[in-house]
Amino acid sequence: MSTSHPHNTDRSVVERTLSILECFNTRNTALTVSEISRRSGLPVATTYRIVAKLLSWGALERGTGNRYSIGLRLWEVASLTPRHSALRSAAIPHMVQLQRETNSPVFLSVRDRLEGVWLEGVWGNGGPWHGSLGTGNRFPLYASAFGRVLLAHADPAVQDEVYSGGLRALTEHTATDPLILRSLVNEVKTRGYAVADSELFDGVWAAAAPVRDGSGAVVASVGLCRDSADDGALYQRVRPVLAAARRLSQELAQLQPNEDATRRRPTQPRVA
Repeated sequence: MSTSHPHNTDRSVVERTLSILECFNTRNTALTVSEISRRSGLPVATTYRIVAKLLSWGALERGTGNRYSIGLRLWEVASLTPRHSALRSAAIPHMVQLQRETNSPVFLSVRDRLEGVWLEGVWGNGGPWHGSLGTGNRFPLYASAFGRVLLAHADPAVQDEVYSGGLRALTEHTATDPLILRSLVNEVKTRGYAVADSELFDGVWAAAAPVRDGSGAVVASVGLCRDSADDGALYQRVRPVLAAARRLSQELAQLQPNEDATRRRPTQPRVA
């Protein structure tokens, strides 16, 4: 006769619940129980029971056609993440200023293991706009200016794992050759910024620069997106991004004073 293990059962419930939440992404924002069951690999009865619990707590919300979406309660809990709350609060005024200066959507991103996460965005009336750019969504590090900044300052082991992980082309312009990508990422550290044209989305040009904390460590990337057809010299496009990253880094240094900060001066960006 088998013996029940409460701890294993609890872990199983948690894993099943997380598998249901993982069914939702930018392409699947509203799902039926049947769709959730199919995507999670759970029986319909089990899925329905967990969905009902998540609904009562507020992690999910029910819309038209018995379709479920992520609930406001879950967003409220996620917004309490202490790891980036100070960063977001400090960044928003500088992002607003950059958006007003350039009339372009401005984004702040951080790295989570092998992916980037859009931590904050300021759009204004400028374009371009893509649903995948929404706050909280993930993106591959290798295929964007924002991600390459984060990748350039990641541990070599992280870089090697990305380069060897099978680089999928998101557009016909995405760099997928590991040797070419390694060269582009290394160039970021030399220049102090990254640019990418139509690699994450067709017709979208982006520039990003590193954001440093009081110790000089890169904790985020900030930048903007523009239409690839926009006129303007590279220097004119990149200069306001570098200025915004510098202002934000200075503010973070004041929030987190560090005795070594004055000794670790980052290399001055070089605009080619």
